[in-house]
Amino acid sequence: MTFYSEVGKDFKQLYENRENGDVIVYAGEELKELRAHSQVLLTYSSYFRGMHSYEESKNRDGYFILKKSNISASTFEVILKLAYREPIDLHELDNAVVLKVLLAVDELGFHKLINYIEKCTIKNIDDFLREDPEKMLQIVASHETFEDFKEICVGAILTEPSILFGTGRFLTLEESTWMFILESDEFIIDEIEIWDYVIKWGIAQGPKLKSNVKDFEDQDFEALEKRLRNFIPLIRFHEISMANFYISIWPFKKILSEELVDNMLHYYMVPEARPRFNVYPPRISSILIKKEHIIFFANWIDDTDDYERIDQVPYSLRLLYRASRDGNKAIKFHQKCDKKGATIVVAKIEGSETLVGGYNSLYWDSSGGYENLDNSFIFLIKDRNNSDGGFTLGRLPNLSIKSNNGAIYNNSSYGPTFGKGHDLCCHFKSWSSNQGYNTGSYAEINLPSEFKVFDWEVFKVLKKS
Repeated sequence: MTFYSEVGKDFKQLYENRENGDVIVYAGEELKELRAHSQVLLTYSSYFRGMHSYEESKNRDGYFILKKSNISASTFEVILKLAYREPIDLHELDNAVVLKVLLAVDELGFHKLINYIEKCTIKNIDDFLREDPEKMLQIVASHETFEDFKEICVGAILTEPSILFGTGRFLTLEESTWMFILESDEFIIDEIEIWDYVIKWGIAQGPKLKSNVKDFEDQDFEALEKRLRNFIPLIRFHEISMANFYISIWPFKKILSEELVDNMLHYYMVPEARPRFNVYPPRISSILIKKEHIIFFANWIDDTDDYERIDQVPYSLRLLYRASRDGNKAIKFHQKCDKKGATIVVAKIEGSETLVGGYNSLYWDSSGGYENLDNSFIFLIKDRNNSDGGFTLGRLPNLSIKSNNGAIYNNSSYGPTFGKGHDLCCHFKSWSSNQGYNTGSYAEINLPSEFKVFDWEVFKVLKKS
């Protein structure tokens, strides 16, 4: 490890002779005595360097005294082993122990150790999250130095919200952590679900309110409004359908401003009206795909296998259209998706967990003609709930030649259509593929000749800055 090469070769010998050290550490509630050398702690700890500058930190015998009752002796021993270059396999430690060590080195200002521990344990992030997601989120939200952990943890939660919201543990989140989540543009969850979780959280905070809004009295609405006052401006109400607004939000209208409610009613009822409050970009909110699929798409777009984790993906997806939400009609698709740049189309075949779709590297429009492209593709994912379930990818025959390949077909009466032989075509009530008996543009992916879909979505593909 590069960390060990940075540590002086004599540190190991110093560790073996710590009893001769000039630092006495009293660690844990029991204030167990540990010994260390000031030259070692000065090398790594900004906390100790600050303490070392004051003569009063020495006792009358010339020892530096460091009392840390909030850091256990066993945790401090791990830190000292790392600082002294003693071999220690962090993978053999319990995840809870590693987190305690990480928090302690941050408090003590061992910045090089933070980077080292993160690099050694980065593969355990999923385990940390699934064991205690709310604690991990609160840790990374309140510790700016945990950059690697933060990027991966937040990416995992945002793209697989069930890690956090699959249990009731989200009810114990601190307000600052909620704010941290709600401010993100890459949360793969419907906005109405976010609203429902926020309401549940607000009701559960002490003193707990009545669970049924029909039983609320004025003081209950007042208490809930105070608890959620900082959350409401972050809810993207314009991403919520009129039906869901009426069913899930209208009963709580007393916690919203009259201006917001009036503007939302105007937005729903007046064609072409625009929202005036809480106007943020749409989240990724998908009911069909998970983070694994985003990783697949990114690898296919860049024709690589390099992206293994969501934080490595150089693209973000923004939901433009969902048939069940926006209307399963040609005019609705084109209103939402025309001239929006590169897009991914995803549909789930009715009665199965199979996903089909394609990537348009240019844009959709209503021109009534074919576009010749060089890096579009179509795909079939056999089981969306099993990342190892297999997929079939259909690329254009020659990525370097795009002349006359009819990669996509644009027509005001059609949905997304891929290939000059209509290799994959959306007719709204049904979908079809002519790959079995027509010479198309894409490699064969064994699509059914005709099928119905449960729902389908279109995402704008954005290159991250």
